[in-house]
Amino acid sequence: MAMSPCQRYRARVRAEQALKNGEALNDSPVSLHVQLRELERDVQQLRSLEIIADRIDMKRDVLLPKWLPVAEQYLSGGKVFANPVFSYCVIWLFDVGSFDQALNWADIAIEQGQPTPENFKTSMAAFVADTVLAWAENQSELGHSIEPYFGRTFTNLREKWRLHEEIKAKWFKFAGLYLLRDDKGTPRATAVNDVEVLQLADSLLAQAHAFNNQSGVKTHRDRIASRIRSLTAE
Repeated sequence: MAMSPCQRYRARVRAEQALKNGEALNDSPVSLHVQLRELERDVQQLRSLEIIADRIDMKRDVLLPKWLPVAEQYLSGGKVFANPVFSYCVIWLFDVGSFDQALNWADIAIEQGQPTPENFKTSMAAFVADTVLAWAENQSELGHSIEPYFGRTFTNLREKWRLHEEIKAKWFKFAGLYLLRDDKGTPRATAVNDVEVLQLADSLLAQAHAFNNQSGVKTHRDRIASRIRSLTAE
């Protein structure tokens, strides 16, 4: 039975109050409409912030506490539909560095075929791949571990996700060069004394070249081959 205007107004007020209190909403058409309208306002406010650090603070301190209960209710409801709240929460979790939950939810979002927001030009899988690779590159430069997030995402990229060849090439190139790092973090074949590691690195770089012949791995592969000849000759 359709609701009267008065009933719709009361339902909208209850939904708006639930959002303000950080409570989950039901999945009625009124609640969903309130969600999307409120989400759009929050996103516009977020975009109005010019400083990246301010945006991250807003995502961590305001948006995620407000919207996570809504996304959690969606996940527990058992119904699958395009849910912008869920998609934004996945993205914001990555942005604030909550990679464990972000990757867990990203797996679900990708399996469900959740679209990224309209202003994004990539799929959810491509967004996750680009985000984790950028994070791994930064961690590597700082001398920090890139696990378990790099390995987990690399497995998904190789075995599950359908991504553009250029994205895959970047991942395989990084994985190969990561094995060649010296004590300063610079990829250098002469720093590696294990032939098997060199061969694995070369295999990864070969796959990067197969995905994109402009990936720029030829010099590294030549140096690996020279290093393997040197080690096996000894």
